[in-house]
Amino acid sequence: MKKIGFILTVLFLCPCVSMAQTDDDFDSFMNSELKSFDDFIDEANKQFISFLRNPWKEFKSEQPVEKRIEPEPVKPVEYDEKTSPKDEKPVCLTIEEILDLTSNEGKQKPVVKINDVEDITFDEPEVVAKKQNKPVVVKEKPKDKPVPSVGEKTKDEPVTKPVEAPARPVVTPVKPVERPVAKPSVTPTKPAVKPAPSTPLHVGGEGRSRITYLGMTYYMSDGLKGRCSLSGLKENDIADAYERLCKSDYKTLLSDLRQVISELRLNDWGLYLLVEAVTKSFCANNNDAVVMQQFLFNELGYKAKMARKAGANQMLLFVATDCSVYAHPFFVKDGQKFYCMSQSDPCQFYMSQQDAAKARKQMGMVLKSAPNLSGKITSSTHTNDSKDVTVTLGVPNSLMEFYKLYPQCDYRVYFTAPVNSEVKTPLLESLRPCIQGKGEAEAANILINFVQTGFEYATDGQQFGYEKPFFVEELFYYPYCDCEDRSILYSFLVRELLGLDVVLLDYPDHIATAVRFNESVNGDFVMVGGQKYVVCDPTYIGAPIGVTMPQYKKVSANVLKY
Repeated sequence: MKKIGFILTVLFLCPCVSMAQTDDDFDSFMNSELKSFDDFIDEANKQFISFLRNPWKEFKSEQPVEKRIEPEPVKPVEYDEKTSPKDEKPVCLTIEEILDLTSNEGKQKPVVKINDVEDITFDEPEVVAKKQNKPVVVKEKPKDKPVPSVGEKTKDEPVTKPVEAPARPVVTPVKPVERPVAKPSVTPTKPAVKPAPSTPLHVGGEGRSRITYLGMTYYMSDGLKGRCSLSGLKENDIADAYERLCKSDYKTLLSDLRQVISELRLNDWGLYLLVEAVTKSFCANNNDAVVMQQFLFNELGYKAKMARKAGANQMLLFVATDCSVYAHPFFVKDGQKFYCMSQSDPCQFYMSQQDAAKARKQMGMVLKSAPNLSGKITSSTHTNDSKDVTVTLGVPNSLMEFYKLYPQCDYRVYFTAPVNSEVKTPLLESLRPCIQGKGEAEAANILINFVQTGFEYATDGQQFGYEKPFFVEELFYYPYCDCEDRSILYSFLVRELLGLDVVLLDYPDHIATAVRFNESVNGDFVMVGGQKYVVCDPTYIGAPIGVTMPQYKKVSANVLKY
């Protein structure tokens, strides 16, 4: 760090130094200092390799945490006005806890910081339990200004100033269509929005190998190809392989990895999948690939730790993430959870206690930009029960492949994720005419009816055999969706089209939403930060806003505010 600070100081004082010596002398001086800095980095790797040669300690991962502890309803609940009249006296629902997650993942179970590096501890499994109607000013996306990230903190005032109610546009009747069939139909190949640039990443050349990633082809620097070959799984065998990687020509590959992720606008999970694809192509087996994965992640600055599974000839990789990941075993070191993405069951393993010097960053699971994935698409049409609201759009298959590989994370990841433009644009443009000129309550009812009745219901267990929350785009790809998926979609539509704040109501076996309206809206509600949020349940089929499912009127929910 002292050397880095020194170099930066010299660069800052460059004009002064150049006055005292010639340009050639200065260049020679800087090259000498940069070489010294490279030598320091090499020394850091040497020290890490020496630690790898020490006996690894045995540990045991904890049981993967399951997000749901009670099964969701097998069938959706349908609204019956006889049992829940619309004019029934509103109820202020009780709240178990308000988790304000606007700045971080909030109130995860605390862990004790470990001072002794050998004493790695583990978490125990977690239990996851009417006034004047003002016209809605439909939000239009600015053409030249970027849209703020979803979930970004905003002021309490409405996003746009009220204007005179525009005349409702004439909507051309849409011919009713059938709901999606079980297997989505794939349309002919659709060209990408922009042609791939002519770079070595896309056209290949000497010193490059073909890599298939999310259905796309890239040509990556092959300086590491065949460079990692374990002669055994003893400490010295692994250290020798890691040392060979350190001495290889790997920096061009690091640059290629960064470029691909930048072009596709993917997050750290996208990088994880790319590194996995590259290492499996460059290595003869999974054990070799795991060692190369740790090396690349460490060189890129990420916290990754390889381990040797006890009683098996198998290497595992654990990575630190910025939020909870479910259904994967983990351990905790220095207050940080490390997850094994290739395992679903707890296991015993051997691991070096020392971290790589460059491993500083957590792997970010939150998406800060909409993935730039296109190509072949799957066409999807959804219409509500009254056949007056219809949306037809195409979902990029490469994006669905990316989301299919996504581990189950906290709801923040899905709630705040920006939506791919090939889905977002036709979705919002189809719905805007339906709510133009409507009051907030009426518009919210139109949107919730579309979500309630335009999608077929099934639990994740029925559809996949495991819990899988959806990103917005996935509701238009898979034939069925459940309560949290509908809540994610409805939240997105309310925020984008009405500019209103939305929170999630998290029950042990159900997810609903609540909206903070600007106008007076009657119905059941929760109080969050002194503000009234009216219950809107996208899975209570046929229910208007303000109506809670009878079985949840007396059940406390966690309020998730992003």
